[in-house]
Amino acid sequence: MTLANRREFFRTAAAGAVGAAGMLGGVAAAEARSPKSAKYDLIIVGAGCGGLVCAIRAAELGLKPLLLEKMPMPAGNTIYAAGFLLGLNTSFQKAKGTANDTNEAFFNDMMKVSQQKAVPVLTHKVVDNCTRLLEWLHSYCGVNFNTGAKLVWPMLTRAHLVTGEVKPGGGQLAMTLLNKAKSLGVEVRTNTKVVELLSDPKKGNVNGVRVKTKDGLSEVYSKFGVVLATGGYSANQQLVTQYIGSAGAKMPIRGSRIIAGENVVLTAPFLPKVVNVDQYHCGPIYGPTGANPLNIVNNGICVNKEGKRFTDEGQTYVQMSRDVAAKTPDNWAFMVCDQTTHDIPILKNDWESYSRTKAPVYTGNTIEEAAKAAGLDPKVLAKTVEDYNDAVKSGETSKLSPVNTLPKAPLIEKAPFYIVPFQGGMTATFGGPLINTEAQVLDTENHPIDGLFCIGNAAGGLFYDNYVGGAQLTSAGVFGMTVAEHVKAQKEGKL
Repeated sequence: MTLANRREFFRTAAAGAVGAAGMLGGVAAAEARSPKSAKYDLIIVGAGCGGLVCAIRAAELGLKPLLLEKMPMPAGNTIYAAGFLLGLNTSFQKAKGTANDTNEAFFNDMMKVSQQKAVPVLTHKVVDNCTRLLEWLHSYCGVNFNTGAKLVWPMLTRAHLVTGEVKPGGGQLAMTLLNKAKSLGVEVRTNTKVVELLSDPKKGNVNGVRVKTKDGLSEVYSKFGVVLATGGYSANQQLVTQYIGSAGAKMPIRGSRIIAGENVVLTAPFLPKVVNVDQYHCGPIYGPTGANPLNIVNNGICVNKEGKRFTDEGQTYVQMSRDVAAKTPDNWAFMVCDQTTHDIPILKNDWESYSRTKAPVYTGNTIEEAAKAAGLDPKVLAKTVEDYNDAVKSGETSKLSPVNTLPKAPLIEKAPFYIVPFQGGMTATFGGPLINTEAQVLDTENHPIDGLFCIGNAAGGLFYDNYVGGAQLTSAGVFGMTVAEHVKAQKEGKL
């Protein structure tokens, strides 16, 4: 499904989810003019995985949620995600005979990937509730998964890929959840941008939002608070430059273009404890068309515009992408591959991505011919390839500068040769207001800010440096359920 078709699909899905005035496709003026007349138990900002799960679970529990989305349709990173979620010994795994994992192993892997800097209790929350989330998504929401394959560490057999007609799986997940919310009568307002969080002037608890629509500004109040499920700040150039620096600012966006940092900007007046805002996930991309050379970057020689190696091809694609942005003046690099590496099965989707999006791949029957096509210096690139091949054949790749740490570095010698241009691209940011295990935002003294919740990539404390593939959607769902259950208990006077 093309991006244009995906947008049309979600526009159609949104219209189909209306059912009544004031829901999707239209913007209703705020009925509530004061906290005392609040008709909603909970206001949820952002219609991605976390926001939709929170709204559905709240409705299931008998609460009255309001879901606000600033775009005409769900347009955050969920619809761009591959659609993996993670589970342990689920019914899906048992059916495939792969239910042989443990909470401890998953927790250890999560902490290792985050360089032991994730908050342990938040990590435990995800690990201990991921299976319950997946079973609920399937049995109550109608989400289907494909599992059984053993992927690279640390995903392993934990990976559950959302399946359906919409591609990628994240788009299918959003559509399925949107339809479930509609069936439960959840009120969803699109084209409704939250510009301010409101609070009780005496108690200080967050109890509403000021929103901007085509009709102007208005206020909406809730009885138990506001949930920010808005993602991070990956598409906010000002915040990226401020927190990450010029290297991050040079990166094209790999996902949603509307992730604008509401998690940081809207919460600032309440002085939350903001953590890890210098941390982000990135990956390779051909920015002009969105082509993704995900695995190609570890299966060839990576050179700059001078035709010289500048990074270790044995690193993760995340670190290689960071190197491209930091070590080249304009964030451009080139992977040099031969026919042998081109034909590696794992690279099939990458080559198809370049072909489908009409991204350039420069070819030649000699290195010099391919270099000329790519605009690189033929003599310099030929020397780079020669030196690299000599090191591979002599088993001395550790003496290259920079080193190549691949256990089995590929030779580049079988014609034709392929040169793939790419950039380091911004996927998502990891930092934001620190939360506790109930997804309550903590202030600078580590006290919960009453009525203020953050979930998904809007929250800080769970991810650092990198993440286990699928963990972002999983954590968004886990904490989305958590907030709904917390508010239910609060309404019943159990808290």
